[in-house]
Amino acid sequence: MSRPTHALRRALTRFGPAAAATAAAAVAATALTAPRPRPQDAPDRDFSAARALRHLREVASEPHPTGSPAADRVRAHLLAELKELGLETEVQDAVAGHAVGRTPYGPEYLAAGRVRNVIGRLPGSVPGRSVLLMTHYDSVPQGPGASDAGVPVAALLEAVRALRADGRTLLNDLLVVFTDGEEAGLLGGRAFFDQHPLAATVGVVLNFEARGTRGPVLMFEAGPGNGPVLEHLARTGVPVFASSLFDAVYRRMTNATDFSVAKQHGLPGLNFAHIGGFSRYHGPLDDLDHVDHRALQHHGDLALALARRLGDADLAELTGGDAVFFPVKRGTLARLPAAAVPALTATAGLVWAGGLRSALRRGTLDGRRLAGDGALLAAKALAGAAAGTAFTAALGRAAPEFRRHGDFHGSGDVYAAVLGLASAAALAQRGDRSRAASRAAAATLPLTAASAALAGALPGGSYLTLWPWLGAGTGLWLLTADDTGRAADLRHAAGATAAAVPAAALLLPLTRLLFDGLTPRLAGTGVVAVQLAGELAAPALAGLDPRVRRTAVAGGLLLAAGVAARRLARRGKGTPPPETLSHLHLPERGEALWLSSDATPTPRARAALGDTPEHGPLPELFPGWNYSFHHAPAPTVDLPAPRADIEGEAPGEAGCRSVRLLLRSPRGARQLSLAALDTGVRRWRVEDGPWSEPTARTPSPHAPAGPQDGGWELWLHGVPDSGIRVELELPSAPVRLRLLDRVDGLPREPAGLPAGGTGPGEHHPAAALHVDTWGNASLVAATVRIPARTHPQ
Repeated sequence: MSRPTHALRRALTRFGPAAAATAAAAVAATALTAPRPRPQDAPDRDFSAARALRHLREVASEPHPTGSPAADRVRAHLLAELKELGLETEVQDAVAGHAVGRTPYGPEYLAAGRVRNVIGRLPGSVPGRSVLLMTHYDSVPQGPGASDAGVPVAALLEAVRALRADGRTLLNDLLVVFTDGEEAGLLGGRAFFDQHPLAATVGVVLNFEARGTRGPVLMFEAGPGNGPVLEHLARTGVPVFASSLFDAVYRRMTNATDFSVAKQHGLPGLNFAHIGGFSRYHGPLDDLDHVDHRALQHHGDLALALARRLGDADLAELTGGDAVFFPVKRGTLARLPAAAVPALTATAGLVWAGGLRSALRRGTLDGRRLAGDGALLAAKALAGAAAGTAFTAALGRAAPEFRRHGDFHGSGDVYAAVLGLASAAALAQRGDRSRAASRAAAATLPLTAASAALAGALPGGSYLTLWPWLGAGTGLWLLTADDTGRAADLRHAAGATAAAVPAAALLLPLTRLLFDGLTPRLAGTGVVAVQLAGELAAPALAGLDPRVRRTAVAGGLLLAAGVAARRLARRGKGTPPPETLSHLHLPERGEALWLSSDATPTPRARAALGDTPEHGPLPELFPGWNYSFHHAPAPTVDLPAPRADIEGEAPGEAGCRSVRLLLRSPRGARQLSLAALDTGVRRWRVEDGPWSEPTARTPSPHAPAGPQDGGWELWLHGVPDSGIRVELELPSAPVRLRLLDRVDGLPREPAGLPAGGTGPGEHHPAAALHVDTWGNASLVAATVRIPARTHPQ
């Protein structure tokens, strides 16, 4: 062998595996990039984020929650635009209600209300099935909703315009539905799928959402039998990060979107969202200034490409077997039948077990060292997870937004710091080839357990450990083979590459998604992923010059230190701390209260609460809530109490009676809350709609609902001035209910109330998360007394 050839071979075997792993991670990370926004003068048939901004400015100029005048204005814009594009339009005015799920502060969230969905229909050449493009147009009261869901709304309008520019008719009907009341509890989605005749024509649902203000669009949820519709997604040519791991995990979470209602109806489809910038989600900073134009372009490209493709597809062929899917690189989606996971898992297990057994028998792996390296890996994983979590928690003390969101404004530097720390830890440990092989072999032990568990319990997430396990098992055969002969160095390099590349390609890009999806509060999960990838890459990294290692370790530590110093130096600067200060008026008592759900009230809230506020639950006002409020006496205001008129009573089921109430807010509040103080409620319904499912036990005044079982509380949204009718199944004994109305913002009188500005240095309303959803409001409460049964049993 010539000297240049020998030098090249030496370089390849020494640095090739590390270079291959780095390249694999870099290529895989390209799947997390969004397209560049196209300009105003882009071709008519193309989606243009610049053109879509016109709609976004109309939609997101102010908060527009369900039932507000701002929502009426947004709805008028949507109708006018759809008509201008030549679609048949209507407004579905309906009442919907259902049990959404258990709240983190106690009661099950029961939501109902009047919604007004905007529906557009573009007839196809073959009447029958339809493609549904869907998002919601309402926002939370706390912010203008520029990203959630102004960006998807603008994207769908511009996508339909570009589709119309094709100048041809699709085979299938196209439905465009902008739902109302999604933020209130999926009310618009429930009304459309449960009540509208067009819902019966839907063949596939494409829902567009946001759980943040920036980042690429992810396809995070698919409908049943997702294989065929995923084929269409993969063939659109539009890059998207889609993963069956997200889909599998999301199915087990309490989170929900309008797509959840479509899935309950058995419809195939896809759910899209961008999730970066969570710290501005559901709050006043979800505004036009913080819109990511790349995310807007990404939503629009996907909506347009899928509408074109599915608009001419046979929608009857869109259900099949479920698939396991994940991105390989930008624009390439790997797919395999979920039914193949057990066989692949068994194959990987045979490869791994054979390689491990062979190495132990030959003595190229030492059993005691392997056990020791396994224990060391577990200790490092625990320490790394704790260190990563402690690091972000320490930085969070200087970031007011961290307490509620667990995230930072502009969190990219924090992610880089966490990645730097994790990489430094992975590179710090040295050892010869034998020790590196033992570390990689030890890392296969948790992969083995995880792969076996995922194959049975979570097949959609199995790819995450299955391919690294198969690669590491293959690497074991090569790394622990006879270390003599002319090809030994090449064999070792191939084994190191096989062990490192799958882990680098799948685990390292995942760290960014874990950071955004689980928030920096759980940054330790990403550290564990880096550490596991680092152990599997130990043979690949063994050939690096010690100086390279030391430089990389020092660089990671310096990066983390620099980010920490910069973040901590900014303590108290920038956005004021979020606050939740509410005024609760109790006309029956002639009293009022200040309420704050902040763990540490802001200076403005402290000025209202005084020096010695009480702290604890308020069971007579919020029955079943397990949350402690700061509260103190407040000035009374001249506001009328909400009213409940008993319109009738009739025998009910299970020994109960049915009581019909007309609930109204004389001051025009659009939200009402009705809660049971003495007992539970067996069933309920709104405006003669369907009855809810019965509760697990028949309500009894002798077994009042409390924090232990969450109590019973119904929130009503979009309440008209004329009121809304609610029917309850109650026990025969006298019953007390608490009725409360809610208006956004503090009352403006009398003098002495804290200033209500929102600029820097004043106050910053907390986002609509957890119990803070109901904060920053003027509340008026009344007691509704229902006498004992008046009819014979």
